[in-house]
Amino acid sequence: MSRFNGGVVLAASLAAAMGWQGDAAAAPPGPPPVTTVVTLDPTTGELPESMTSDGHGNLYFSLVSGSVRRINPDHSVVQVGTVPLPAGALLTGIKIGPDGFIYVCSASFSPTPSGAFVWRMSPDTGVATQFAALDASGFPNDLAFTEDGTLFVTDPSLAVLWKIDTAGNAAVFLSDPLFAADPVNPALTGKPFGIDGIAFDKGGDQLVVANLDFGRIMRIDLEACHPHPQVFVEDPRLKGVDGIAIDRRGTIYAAVNAQNYLATVDKHGNIAILAAGSPPFDSPSSFAFGTGKDDRRTLYVSNFAIVNALANQPAHPGIVSLPVQTPGLPLIGDDQD
Repeated sequence: MSRFNGGVVLAASLAAAMGWQGDAAAAPPGPPPVTTVVTLDPTTGELPESMTSDGHGNLYFSLVSGSVRRINPDHSVVQVGTVPLPAGALLTGIKIGPDGFIYVCSASFSPTPSGAFVWRMSPDTGVATQFAALDASGFPNDLAFTEDGTLFVTDPSLAVLWKIDTAGNAAVFLSDPLFAADPVNPALTGKPFGIDGIAFDKGGDQLVVANLDFGRIMRIDLEACHPHPQVFVEDPRLKGVDGIAIDRRGTIYAAVNAQNYLATVDKHGNIAILAAGSPPFDSPSSFAFGTGKDDRRTLYVSNFAIVNALANQPAHPGIVSLPVQTPGLPLIGDDQD
């Protein structure tokens, strides 16, 4: 995630040289086409940090200003609700819980007042209430649910992974040097960021997490006696990786915010650039696979646009989409085949 008092030199467009990850016999000759779904206004704080989907064809995204919005299957956009953020706080990661409610993190660069919370919002009424309070000196970022409602939350500032039960009780699940940021050579100007994106693998017994500064993707076996992160891949091409998502083949999709492109990592650790350039990307930060009958092979991407916005450069926040060959992993409570 990248919210900084300064700009960053974005990578040059690689689209002309990169192919579409997938079966070689079926792959098109160039990158997949990218379509604009939602255009937002950076001057009013419409910067979409994170997005997710439910099992009914709806997409949801969080704006740093506190707003949560839904994209209906016909791509119309409606306001769901607004989180009552403390002064100086902003919204970060968003997911739908197994109870059908929307859960969204907030964070602040100052511990006073604390902005480190997880909020629970009704998708029907838009009413948001505090679900869990975390360490005020941290920066809760992304989140992932187990089927029983247990919630894991990453904190790239404290280099910890939180575990929160269904009553909102939070405890540090893991703290590890592999989660730490790189203060010497951060991926983004202004603040180092460590553990960031998070997703469950196909079996649901392993967490996959990404370290933004180091371009490192790790696996955590939750069934181990003493779970700990193991490096799956680390590569300069992934430096600046923000949100991640996983498809049914086990391919990891990485939003490489700092380099303005999307990458994939297959189950063998092979890295490929899926699509690149500005436009169509502007600090891509998060993903959601479509879950409707017509878009399960569509990947939606949030263009956070925070770097350009804070540098007073032309910013293009919004949601874009592109076709993929394999649907995403089924969501909790989703009955899709």
